[in-house]
Amino acid sequence: MSFSSSCLRPLHRRIAVSIAAMAVALAVGLGLPRGAAAELQAPVIAVVDVQSILQEAAASKAIQKQLDTQRQTYQNDISKQEEKLRAAEQELNNQRSILSADAFAQKRREFEQQVADVQRTVQARKRALDQAFNESMSKVRDTLLQVVADVAGEQKATLVLAKQQVVIVEKSLDLTASVLERLNKKLPTVPVTLPKG
Repeated sequence: MSFSSSCLRPLHRRIAVSIAAMAVALAVGLGLPRGAAAELQAPVIAVVDVQSILQEAAASKAIQKQLDTQRQTYQNDISKQEEKLRAAEQELNNQRSILSADAFAQKRREFEQQVADVQRTVQARKRALDQAFNESMSKVRDTLLQVVADVAGEQKATLVLAKQQVVIVEKSLDLTASVLERLNKKLPTVPVTLPKG
């Protein structure tokens, strides 16, 4: 019943899911203008390390820090409830010899209901943290796409690939550093809002 740090998967695992979708969005969003098919030119290709940016961005770190603080608050509260349950179980075991079978069974059912309530609380809080993480990181990803599009446009790039999809790349084609710098200026933090209830 412990509410450990495993309630949030590591940031890089959750971010990896969106990398492929972002790469497709970047490639489509930065494609050739309409009517350009007749006069195809050599593409200008750039790469961006999306995973690294999402891990290193100031906003991502701010989100993680806020969630860690909230998780610790939840953990402290759950620990107190678990301690009360241990004391209640001990008291119930002490009363076993002096209560009738029916009375003991009733008290046992009440105790089990308390345990189930605490378990539901733990699960609800895990879901709340997951939801808050996803909503906050969605803002980071949306802003990142805008920044990549801006930087790629300035560099006249017609195709931007996620660096994870590229085996070898010339360093001058890597826009990661400039994208991260601009993202940090544009979105230094994101407030985490936990769902109500």
